[in-house]
Amino acid sequence: MEEGSIDSGSGPGAGAPGRVAVVFERSKAGTAALREAAELANAGRELWVVTLAPQARPARWGRAGGEGPYNVAVREEAELDLQQARDILGSVASRATFKLLAGCPQPPLASWVSEHGFGLVLLPQQRLTPGGNPFARGLRRKTSAEVRLVK
Repeated sequence: MEEGSIDSGSGPGAGAPGRVAVVFERSKAGTAALREAAELANAGRELWVVTLAPQARPARWGRAGGEGPYNVAVREEAELDLQQARDILGSVASRATFKLLAGCPQPPLASWVSEHGFGLVLLPQQRLTPGGNPFARGLRRKTSAEVRLVK
């Protein structure tokens, strides 16, 4: 392993050490996570930027509810987040892959990370939340990826 590189774990279950996913949200911590990811991309790591779009459950009683417009609005906001991430990354954006991950009630981040074999996941740390991010615990439990919270 090269000096200064990140060991994401070893063994047959470990994700690809060169593959990094960063969950971006418009916040100070989200921008910090993206900047850290950009440094890793500049060092040769494969970078994926993902935004999350939690979706509302459809109404059970058959009445027209607000879930459809709500879900569309959440996806549109996530697309705006991806555009802001592209802008922040600048020239690094051309080497990154961007993904909107939607799900009901929460996007399936852990299964997506496992499926794509990421060795490292950067998450923005969230204040007043046990574990710093609601996805961190699930990622640590369900994947072999190193999970890093960024302030």
